[in-house]
Amino acid sequence: MKKLIPLMLILALLLSACSQPAGGDTAQGTDTGDTGTEDTSAPDTSTPDTSAPDTAPDYPEVGKNAYGAPRFTREELPRFDGSTATAPLAAAVCAEILGESRESAGELITFSRTTNSYYNLLDGYADILIVSEGSAEVYAEREKRGFAWEQTPLALDAFVFVVNEDNPVDSITVEEARKIYSGQITNWSQLGGEDREIIPLQRNPEAGSQSLMEKLVMRGTPMLEPKKEYLADSMGELMEFVRGYDDSPGAIGYSVYYYAREMRAARGLKLLRVDGVEPEPSAIRSGQYPLTNPYYVVIPASAGEDSPTRLIRDWLLSEGGQKLAAAEGYVSVADYPTADSGLPPEVGGRYYPDYTAELKPADDYGGLVPYAGLRLSDDWYVDTGCLYGLMTRDGRVVVDPVYSQVSVMGGVLVLTRGQEDGPRFAAAGLSGKWVTGYDYTGFSLSETGVSLFTDRDVTLMVADGSVAARLTPEDMGISRELFEGMFRNEEIFTSQWIGDKLSVTELYDEDTGEFYMQYYNLTTGKLETMDSNTWYTSTPGYPDETPPFENTYAVYDAARGFDAPYLWERWDNDGSVSRRTYYRQDGTVLPELTILGVGDFRVVTLTDGIVEKLELDRAEYYDLETGRLIFRTYLGYDGQ
Repeated sequence: MKKLIPLMLILALLLSACSQPAGGDTAQGTDTGDTGTEDTSAPDTSTPDTSAPDTAPDYPEVGKNAYGAPRFTREELPRFDGSTATAPLAAAVCAEILGESRESAGELITFSRTTNSYYNLLDGYADILIVSEGSAEVYAEREKRGFAWEQTPLALDAFVFVVNEDNPVDSITVEEARKIYSGQITNWSQLGGEDREIIPLQRNPEAGSQSLMEKLVMRGTPMLEPKKEYLADSMGELMEFVRGYDDSPGAIGYSVYYYAREMRAARGLKLLRVDGVEPEPSAIRSGQYPLTNPYYVVIPASAGEDSPTRLIRDWLLSEGGQKLAAAEGYVSVADYPTADSGLPPEVGGRYYPDYTAELKPADDYGGLVPYAGLRLSDDWYVDTGCLYGLMTRDGRVVVDPVYSQVSVMGGVLVLTRGQEDGPRFAAAGLSGKWVTGYDYTGFSLSETGVSLFTDRDVTLMVADGSVAARLTPEDMGISRELFEGMFRNEEIFTSQWIGDKLSVTELYDEDTGEFYMQYYNLTTGKLETMDSNTWYTSTPGYPDETPPFENTYAVYDAARGFDAPYLWERWDNDGSVSRRTYYRQDGTVLPELTILGVGDFRVVTLTDGIVEKLELDRAEYYDLETGRLIFRTYLGYDGQ
């Protein structure tokens, strides 16, 4: 069986809807923390008007103040927090209030998940939440502190079940779902499907979706103790394994409607009808769909009548705020049609028709390029914040996103996958004609090739997959401790393979005050030394280029090296909004790559002539030579 494995260096954002508080129903009205107190001005969700078709009109563009939002400066803006599923809505709200672009306003939104956000409100680190229900623990802490807040339904979401799109079962009942997850139904044939074992994937106990599962579906019935391989640490991981668990359509998992629909998590998946009802906006709003849960806007009861916090809360519950929520793809409490995601159409295709989790060597790929396929972290500017896959240079998926990192240099790919005892690495040709197993615990890339380490030896491999050398510490005449330092070192030094030289360690001569590089000479078979300055100047380095503008830097091709065509990246900052503009070598601007409000982190890279533009919610890939968009993925946050 294929196992659910943790990803290295990833702080996964958890689905942030939490369980119903003990001791009362806060699903309607405004909870002020006082027993029986209800704000009757809150939207009435008991008898919604479902006569209007849920087909969204052309809502105004966010940031133009077309929704009647109160206007504030950044200094006046309250501190927002909440569930990761509502982070896109909060970004749109801030853009509307500030009159800025969504990208610029989005810099202000770093939601800390449902439970953490409630504690931030209690501790005075947040002023307004857009959030799912808090856990019983949160409500108990509020009572203990005597903290009064106002908690009002803002939008609705649905709890949904997902299966592989090839599973012939289209609908289950709540009772059948309960029996699946309590172990009473174990085969899809019991539900009218194929004679195939049901793989009931679960989330980790502290996840919001697990709380919703207990509250809405299990209702006191004990869930199966999940097998370790059936437990997903993140929503994105669960989605990926429902898509392709054991290369069969036997798995079932759960999510929320907004994530599955708006974030396009359902590619390769199918949402099941529940009790015969399709999860769609009108059925969610009317309550016809049986598994629904609200999102709330929560503020301290002590917020002043004319404070920005209260004015924003009141606007969110007004016609303008409700229309904005609907325009952003949420099911508004008031009866406004939910907009389509507005995402551009898919670009690219598949090399293999089915989900593919391993690289299959082939002669006709025409070159492979890594692509970001799913965002797992709010640290979105780092490459390990995404799962990566491999595609051809014309935009066809060869491997679905299963790698926590893909490194490229000198015609070699290094593929990283998380394991329970740490990351494991495999090497592959940029051509896709060869690939090793995940047999290595360390690696180092250079223009010469790749050094692949195990605890026993190092294998030196070149771009065609042939082995130049395989060396043990004994072969090189060094200690095992020194050998491990070549690839498992907390300091700056990492081993480099340059020509016929493999660096071992850098030495300091106290008498001369100079540094020396100790290396193994593959030609002579001996340990030798070279002064560090000579070593570093003899290795390939960045060319001495003259930028065409101030604050401009070169973006070189990771696969083809410094001699290949590259990009110029220009930074501009007017004190409030940063802009990055990209140019060809000749100074021709590439407007499709311009990025606003991204802070100080590079989000455009170049690999084998393909430009990756990695943003908060999507990744786009352009052919540098033609400028043509060849591939696009919509990322979303894991947990939304």
